[in-house]
Amino acid sequence: MYKKISIALLTLLVPISVFAAQDDKKSTEQPPVPTESSQNVMKYTSSSFTKPEKADVAPIKQKNSFEGFEKASENENLALYVNEETLAIKVQNKKTKYVWNSGLDQPDQYRLNKTWEQMAQSAITVDYMDRRGKVKTESITTNDSRPRVKMNDKGFTASLYMNQSKLEFEMNVELQGSDLVVSIPENEIKENKYTKLISMRVYPFLGAVNENDINGYMFIPDGSGALIRYEKRGSKADAPFTASIYGEDEAFQKTEVKKDGKVTPVEQIKMPVFGAVHGVKQNAFLTVIEEGYTHGDILAYPSGVSTDFNWISSEFHFRKEYYQPTSKNMKGLNLYQKSKNPFGVKLRYMFLQEDEADYVGMAKAYQKHLTDTKQLRKNDDKTGVRLEFLGGEVKEGLLWDSVLPMTKVADIPSMTSELKKDINDLFVVYKGWSEGGLTGTLPNKFPFEGELGNSDDVKNTIDTLKKDNIPLYFYSDYTKAYDGASGYSGSKDVAKKISSETISHSEEKKTLYYLSPEKSLAIAKEDAKEFKEYGISNVAIDSSGYTLFSDFSGKKSSERNQTIKTYQKLFGTLNKAVGNVALYEPNTYLWNQTDRYLDIPMNASNYVFETDTVPFLQIVLKGYMPYYAPFSNFQSDSEDQMLRMIEYGAYPSFLLTKEPSHLLAKTASKDVYTSQYSIWKEKILYQYKKIQKSLGVVEGEEIVSRNVPQTGIVEVEYSNGKVIIVNYTNASYKRNGMEVGAKDFAVTEGGKSDETTKQQ
Repeated sequence: MYKKISIALLTLLVPISVFAAQDDKKSTEQPPVPTESSQNVMKYTSSSFTKPEKADVAPIKQKNSFEGFEKASENENLALYVNEETLAIKVQNKKTKYVWNSGLDQPDQYRLNKTWEQMAQSAITVDYMDRRGKVKTESITTNDSRPRVKMNDKGFTASLYMNQSKLEFEMNVELQGSDLVVSIPENEIKENKYTKLISMRVYPFLGAVNENDINGYMFIPDGSGALIRYEKRGSKADAPFTASIYGEDEAFQKTEVKKDGKVTPVEQIKMPVFGAVHGVKQNAFLTVIEEGYTHGDILAYPSGVSTDFNWISSEFHFRKEYYQPTSKNMKGLNLYQKSKNPFGVKLRYMFLQEDEADYVGMAKAYQKHLTDTKQLRKNDDKTGVRLEFLGGEVKEGLLWDSVLPMTKVADIPSMTSELKKDINDLFVVYKGWSEGGLTGTLPNKFPFEGELGNSDDVKNTIDTLKKDNIPLYFYSDYTKAYDGASGYSGSKDVAKKISSETISHSEEKKTLYYLSPEKSLAIAKEDAKEFKEYGISNVAIDSSGYTLFSDFSGKKSSERNQTIKTYQKLFGTLNKAVGNVALYEPNTYLWNQTDRYLDIPMNASNYVFETDTVPFLQIVLKGYMPYYAPFSNFQSDSEDQMLRMIEYGAYPSFLLTKEPSHLLAKTASKDVYTSQYSIWKEKILYQYKKIQKSLGVVEGEEIVSRNVPQTGIVEVEYSNGKVIIVNYTNASYKRNGMEVGAKDFAVTEGGKSDETTKQQ
């Protein structure tokens, strides 16, 4: 019996193909055995990389009907048409003759229910709350809400009264060069006393594509950037992409009893943009959200999620839902804000064609927009390395805590002088220098921690590094306040949620709070005087550059727009009174106030519906600001990450300590598992040499194109004509008679190899 069971189990374990081969002696076909090469190729076809574009794609053929549309305006670039009943628009690119449609010419041909069809055909769709507290949806076509349209030289203005919700809007649509600008002024949004506006979508179906009828993709600013290619409906995704611009507002988040610290958070949206491509290198648009972004989401629906259409848009929240606890055990109910958030809506659609019609063209268009509006300025961009030294960390004791000195300030010059012999450009960030060490001291920063040195040691180290032309940045934060630390009042200075709870998080057995923006500004003004006394002229600020929240703490209340203005004042103060300010992952509104971008996202969130990762953020910033990748000593695949830095134009970073990292095992920095300088010195030099031989030849230059000729191969061209070719694969790559080795890169110009460097 046991023998029979064994045979049965063996039968289940043996591949079916073995029995098939035995039954058919003539068949010689066997299942393909995964080879190292095929597995290598599979890796680079994943959404973590960029796929090659299809070759020889025919131009898109359109059958356009302008029936029911009136020409509203025209200039040398675009022609604008409007349907006066629905405010649906058609925009014709006069250079390519391509027509962008905000709706569907023949909606009956598609699988759309009534609600979706109404949204697709209408300029505006709103969610509102009726007098009974029920949330309902209404589009312009839902109850035949006929707007009053007035044409002008640039476009039209429409006055709209929604028959069901009794909401009133005035919308302006006009052509500006090769852009279309749609705006709804804040003072033209009027509510009925019985109904309340919750959210709004404006032209959500502009550029929508049915399944894979068109070769192209949607672009979302997820992390470094991601694409969602047009595909037929499938089971790959059952939910859309939806993300708040500049991250979730903590003032409306439900307080979690316990949070799993091991969950990797998704990438944050740092740019208020999205786009669509209809035929790569044929037609595209990039949308910049110029007003309303503080309360806006970006939505992207792939085919198969709700409808057969791929569509991308923004949604604006005039009232947000939140959880209001009503008892100590956190029982409560969900409510909407009583007051409407004060903002208007403004969307700028930038239409692109031919060579500009891809994600690179979108990034370049956004770069120009930022420079034209003075949101991005030129900074000195030199190929270098960031060395971030951990000074002291809190070590818990039985009776009281002590400070564990990991890198004394006087130790830094000896390490940097060794590296300076081979590295032309490096800078240092010193963290954990405040009294009490890295964690548990904020918001107080002074005096300097005695275990790490005294004021003379600080000044001597700054002077020594300055002679070696090495900037020394002192790490700080103006958002976090640790429970038990001094320098703030828990009742007066902590930001509060709309539910009256404090905005707080748990971090390694400690509770930290968000400071009110006004308190953060006041602390920065005081700190500026202390920095000056110590001779500190460079600061690196964490959290505050990417944390945006509302504060509902009485007289100091701050809506997100006001928080931005306060933080801009804060960093303006530091720039003026101290000197250079480097920020960690800053949002767009702080780009013109930072001289270095730290921890730039090098990936997207890898949602199941994302098909490609692209360096959109890097293309926008390259040539305008030096940006640094996350720490190389914590990368799982150092070889590929090194190549990605070269491809993305990012410089390496290392978190270092003079003492061995195992000493941190029982501290809040226990995740720093390898940091000792003596161990990492050679790796730092190795990475710098690779970066210098690649990115060193394009210092200060902009990325002008990026091509993926085949899976795992990327060619990046810069404004000085240099082309950096990166080969991620395990096989060599030949181009114009030149060979780029496996896991290697080359710098070329005009098809000729400048230099090829092997990865050692």
